[in-house]
Parts: sequence; C-alpha cells; structure tokens
Amino acid sequence: MKIAVIGGGAAGLAAAGSAVGAQVVLFEHNDKVGKKIYITGKGRCNFTNVCEVSEFLQNVVTNAPFLRSAISRFTPDDAVELLNSCGCNTKVERGRRAFPSSDKASDVTKALRVYAERNGTEIRLSGNISAVQPNGDGYTVAHDYGEERFDKVIICTGGASYPVTGSDGSGYDIVRAMGHNIIDIRPSLVALKTSEELSQAEGLTLKNVSLRANGVKQIFGDMLITADGISGPIALTMSAYTARREYPFDVYVDLKPAMTHEELDARLLKDFGLKLNRQFKNSLDYLLPKSLIPYIIKRSGIDPSVQVNSVKRTERAALCELIKNFKLEICGNDGFDRAVVTSGGVDVKQIDPKTMESKLVKGLYFGGEVIDVDALTGGYNMHIALATGYIAGSSAAVS
Repeated sequence: MKIAVIGGGAAGLAAAGSAVGAQVVLFEHNDKVGKKIYITGKGRCNFTNVCEVSEFLQNVVTNAPFLRSAISRFTPDDAVELLNSCGCNTKVERGRRAFPSSDKASDVTKALRVYAERNGTEIRLSGNISAVQPNGDGYTVAHDYGEERFDKVIICTGGASYPVTGSDGSGYDIVRAMGHNIIDIRPSLVALKTSEELSQAEGLTLKNVSLRANGVKQIFGDMLITADGISGPIALTMSAYTARREYPFDVYVDLKPAMTHEELDARLLKDFGLKLNRQFKNSLDYLLPKSLIPYIIKRSGIDPSVQVNSVKRTERAALCELIKNFKLEICGNDGFDRAVVTSGGVDVKQIDPKTMESKLVKGLYFGGEVIDVDALTGGYNMHIALATGYIAGSSAAVS
C-alpha cells in the first residue's frame, strides 16, 4: 500500500505516523514541516485541551457532530500520550490546556516528525503538488519533479489562515477538481473591525466584561480596544461564532456584567453623591476606565457640564442601559493574514466521519483544517487536526 500525504502540518504528520504498515510519502511545499505549529499558542503550542469528549465538542463551532467519532477515537489523552512517547514531555495548565513542558512549539513539531518517521515516512520538502488525478484503482500525483502513482491520497493542506506559514488555500483547488464542494472560507478567531472610531481608547483592556450579538449568547472575559476595532479573548470567540455572518452587524458590550441595572443605578447614585456639585463629565472615574469615558459621555446625551445633582432619573436609567449595552457596529475583520483558523472548507457531508474518506472518490481522505470544521481557542483546533489526521491515516492503511 503506497499512500501520499499532501501537507506536512499537524494533520499530515499525524496521518503519516498512523498509516502503520503502508509506504508513506509526505509532500510539504515549505522547506520544513509543521511551520504553522511554530506560531501556535504564541510559540508555546497549546496542542489539545484535556477534557471529556462531550465538553470538547461544546467548544467546536462548526460541525461538531461530524467530529464526535474522531475525537472519541483519538482523545485529548491520546494526544498527550503520543507526544510523550515521541520525546516531547507535556504539561497541563489553567483551563486544561496542554503544552510542551519546554514551552517550545518546536518540540511538538519534532515529536510529530518522529512519529511520522517511525512509520518509515519519506518526507519531501520544498515541492508543490499541481494535481491529483484518479487513475484506475489509485491516483496519479503531479508534483514539481514529475508524476507518481499512489494507492491512496490524504489531503492535509490546511486552510487559508496565516498564509505565510504555507496555509495558502491551494489545497481547495485540488479537492474541487475532484468534484467536492468547498464551503465558502472565512477568517475565524480574528480581531474585528468597528465602524466606530475608538482611537482614544486604543490599547485599553476591558477586564471581566461580556460581549453578545443577536443569535450569540453572552461571552464573558477580557476584550482589547485596538486602533480600528476590538480584539482579545471574547472578541476572537465572537469572530468564530459570527464568521459566516454578513457585515455590518451589531455587538453589545456589557461593561458591568456583574451588576444588574438596579445595582448599577445605585452605584451611580453613590458616586454622584460623593460630590454633588461635580460636573457629569468628571463623575464616572470610579466606575469606568478613563479613556472610555468620553465615548460614554457622548452617547449618553447628557450635558457634560451639568452638575450631577441635576441629572434626571430617566437620564440615569438611559446611562445604565448604555453601560450595560454599549453597541458597536462590526464592519469587518483583520483577514486571513491574522486569523488563527479558517471557517469553511471541504463539505463534511461528502466525508465519512468514521474514516475521513471521501464519499465521492474512493481512496481519497482528508485531515485537518482543509475540512469544514473549526473551534474556539484552547487547544481544540490543533487537536482536531491531530485527530482527523490520525483517523485518516489509520483508515487509509487498512482499507
């Protein structure tokens, strides 16, 4: 059995290593494998989340049911064991996020390469695949050095996010040419751009706030104000849930989610009472970050120079509503160049979830980000790549 694995990222290396007993050739168009792994988790590589399968799937944004079999068969514990067995010691930190003990993503890449090469995988670097053509009971793979026949092919070419790492979307053309549907790709886990100008608050981190949008439940955590929008954990999560939404759309920031409207109103009265002759524009310093206050003042409709003892009850109620529902219009995102993952890809309806084999073309398999699956931050996306690659490789070698 001769198998071609196209793509040398996490999914491709897992596929090559798990195709036990087969003659495996892995093609990678970069000059080294695992280039995207090196920047994962800010260079530390959060490679999985050590949680139960049911909880794992709750963090999958797109097509979670499709992944149930793969995550059940290659669990987070399996990912930890695989890396440990290939020379990469691991640790689990807050939120059950697993990292290499060294905090070096390169150690994960080295371990996955060891895994692939233990199976006798031949790794070919710096070469491009131009076509994959069904040929009788197998495939002809056309690459920079000619054509070569294989019994099976596993596509692990990644998505279109961080194209500098080699994930440039080139694999979609190969898949599309063999009759598969590609769900429109969009950037995910990416900073969002706002129509509103927030430059005075650029660099401000809003701690313990919440973010919501129509159709998306409240997301709690921290958010960063950027030069042209919002970023940080809850903004990236929002980008995942709204990746396929058309722009513009509105999101709402609750600046004081721990307070009810009544509690917030009581807090305002207390702050106003500290100095009754103080002007309204100088009365919110104890409640809100200084750089955000001008935006609140402007939107409140309250005269900035009015004394706080003259602020009407209805105005105070409207102010509470503003602080609890600070609306921002989202007009775009930072694009694939800065997106962590790609939303979209090969239609899962055309893939067998138990084997990752194409339902349209026998002997063709898929692994990783090229598939229309994506998840939140926390090690889930990396694990999906490992799990789907593992299932594809092990299935291709025995079928």
